[in-house]
Parts: sequence; structure tokens; C-alpha cells
Amino acid sequence: MSRVKVVDTTLRDGHQCLWATRMTTAMMRPVLERMDRVGFDVIELMGAVHFDTCVRFLGENPWDRLRLFRDTFKNTERQAIIRSKCALRFDLEPDDINLLWYELLVRNGIESLIAFDGLHDLGNLESGLKHAKSLGARTQGWLIFSESPVHTDALYVAKAREFLDRCGVSSLMIEDTSGILTPERLRTLAPALQAEIGPDVPLGLHTHNLAGLGQSLYIEAARLGIDNIYTCISPIADGNAPPSIQTTVRNLRHYGFEVDVDDELLCEICTHFERVAERSGHPLGRPQDFDASSFDHQIPGGVMSNLVSQLEAAGLIEKLPAVLEECGRIRAETGWPIMVTPFSQFVGVQATLNVLTGSRYTQVPDEMKKYALGYYGDLLSPVEPDVLDRIVENGSKAIALTPPTPEPALPALRERHPEASDEELLLWHSFPEELVTNMFAATPDETDYSENALLHLVEEVAKRPDLSRVFVSKGDTTVDIRGR
Repeated sequence: MSRVKVVDTTLRDGHQCLWATRMTTAMMRPVLERMDRVGFDVIELMGAVHFDTCVRFLGENPWDRLRLFRDTFKNTERQAIIRSKCALRFDLEPDDINLLWYELLVRNGIESLIAFDGLHDLGNLESGLKHAKSLGARTQGWLIFSESPVHTDALYVAKAREFLDRCGVSSLMIEDTSGILTPERLRTLAPALQAEIGPDVPLGLHTHNLAGLGQSLYIEAARLGIDNIYTCISPIADGNAPPSIQTTVRNLRHYGFEVDVDDELLCEICTHFERVAERSGHPLGRPQDFDASSFDHQIPGGVMSNLVSQLEAAGLIEKLPAVLEECGRIRAETGWPIMVTPFSQFVGVQATLNVLTGSRYTQVPDEMKKYALGYYGDLLSPVEPDVLDRIVENGSKAIALTPPTPEPALPALRERHPEASDEELLLWHSFPEELVTNMFAATPDETDYSENALLHLVEEVAKRPDLSRVFVSKGDTTVDIRGR
């Protein structure tokens, strides 16, 4: 049997799906060196959403995190993810901003860039991927899987060829954001792609365990000769996240496949993240049972967790089944958008508004109108005419019917911030100035998450003012703390 390579995405996709991207650098730092020695083929580290969360919520400079990765991962290729032509925003950005985004990722230690466009409009990726390749980065294309009348094997074969010929990527990956790719469909899709791209172009697979299909899918992927698979380290795996590497490795080895990872190091890292989850209150990822409804709404993990939390906060969680059903209807009516950022968010918000107001498309977010009008690229299938009419009529009148061409932004940005580095300029451009100012002034999380049982005990005792005495004894060491 052949060797299966493993890409780790714990630090990118795992906590993005399970912890709303709230893992701090302090939570990662104690195990980074061990992750570098596990034997991963690639470690996927950051994308636009991680920059957003660092600035908005964590008070961390995301460039500092990226440079820490660069300085720590010496044995494993470092990878980042690119979303369309959006840099750090949802809207399409000017070319100078997008090219700077690619350049800064490479400058700060990223060796591999994997890029996607939710509409498979590769005109949004061509110039950036070619620029990254000229800088020495390895470039890859995401083929984002969806079940719909338009997302056929033939479409994916055509897009694979376009990625290779138009964008010059060196490898491709099937990305199953919604966790709905079945082994049966992979048996037709993977061979069709392999026949088109040939044996010299690596083909990977990335799924999520939303519908409980991940483990059976990865076994089938190995049998079909898929070159690499994407997993996360438990407990930041399964459920909304990609499959657990521990379970995946056991399964693949059972069927005779070779997977060169250090099981002992994986166990140590797993223990660390279990401890982090316990101390921070973040949930543990769990295997998920088969969920047939996922094939209709196709909402991915990160969006699902946010949708649930927002409905719970509003006291409307009982509306979730109706919202998910409405997501499926909206997909069919609006050209079968793939449920990946940002379109999964657009559909989820529109579905929530339709359900809560009891009237469909009477309230239309700006982003939904822009999508329908082609602001984010060419749609693979048109919006139904009557739905398009309602979206245009009820959406903001300030949104022009014809998308404008973004003007260059760097000259004015450099004039406004003459002392700023390129990294700082991109932050000033992408976020409200107040948020960037607050981030630079903030003190990042400096909690010691390393294995220190005594420190953890003291922290827990401090949370219990009702305790009058704590007595701990181990060997020749005794700690006896009494209240006054």
C-alpha cells in the first residue's frame, strides 16, 4: 500500500470551526515546536479570518503570530489560505491591495499558498497566484465541492484545467467545506480529475465531519490514490471541523496504508489542547452522526457554529430548523452558490431574515444584492428572475446595478500613513482605524498554557473563595494552604 501524506490544519481550520477562531497565540505556543516534529507534510496556519479575529477580538498583531510560525516551523512547510480577490475583506479589492497581501504572506514566512474563489471565477485569482509563484511560493487551487445541478464532475475537470493553465498552480485540492462529499461521488470525481491533470500534479482532499462522512471518505481517498488529506489534532477536530488525525491514522494503517507521523507527539499535543479547552471554556470536538439535512442547506462548520450561537443569544434557537431549510431554498433560487465564505454567510443571513420576518426577500442585506448583481464575480448559474427582481427592488438603492472597478488604494494609503510598514498599511486599509489603534495598544493574552500543574491548581483555587483549605501532597512535597 502507498504512503498518505497529512496536512495539519489545527491552527487554521480546527479552531476556526470549533472555537470561532478564538485560539490565542499563547494557547498555541507551548506545542509549536512539537507540531513541527510530528511529520506533517504541510501545516496550514492562517487566513483572512484569523487576521480579522486577532484585530477585532484578541488584541493581537496577526503579523507577530505569523512571524512566530516562521521562526518555529523549520521542518514543515508553512501554508496560508487565500480567499478570492478580497485580501482581508469580503468585497473585491483593488489589484494593488491583493498583490500586497500575497507578497506580505510570503515575506513573513508563508511557503505555500492555497487559493479559492467561491464562484470558481478564476479571474479573481489569476494575477495573485502568478505573482506569488514569481516570489517563490508554491501555489495550489481549491476545487470547492458542492452538490447541485451545476457542480458536475465535468465542471470540476474544466476548473482543474483552468487552474493549471490560467493560474499556473502546481497542485490541486478538493475542498469539501460542507462535509457532504460521499465516497460514492468521490469514486467518479477523483478519477476524472486524475485523468485530466495527470500523475505529476498532486491532488489533495479536505473535508469536514459535519455529516459524519469524514473517516469513510478518507479511506476511499487513499484507495483512489489521493496524495494528501487534511486533518486536525483532537480535541480540535470532528464535528464542524476536519476529521481527527488520530482516528484517521488508525483507520488508514488498519487498511495497510503508510502514514509517517509520530503518535507519541500527537498524544502530547492532544493533551495540551484538552487542557487549553478546559481552562478557556472552549468546546471539545466530537465525532458526529450522519446528518442527511446537511445535503440540503450545506452550511459549513464555522458558519453553523456562529448561526447557532446568534440564534441562542436572541432566544430564537427553535427557529434553526426553519432557517436551515430556508438556506436550501435560497441556494436553489440564487444560482447554487457554494456554501463557503462569504456566500455561506450571505445565504445564512438572508435565510434568517426571511424566517424571522415571515416574508421572503423583503429585507435584503447589501452583500446579498451585490452577490446577485455580480459584484463578487461571474455566477455559474443565474439567479431566478423573480427572485432577482425582489433582491434588486428591496436592496439598498445605493448599490449600483453595474459593479464598479476598484481604484488603486496604496498611493493614498501611504500618503495617509507615511511611517507605517507595509504590514501595518494593510491593517489600516482593512479595518476601522479605531480597531487597529486598539489592537496596537492592547496587551495580548500572556497566560502560561504550558504544562504546569501547580500553576493551574492556584488558578483554580483563586476561582473558589468559599474554600477554607487546600492540601496537596506528592512524594516529599506538601502544599498546605489555609484561609484566614
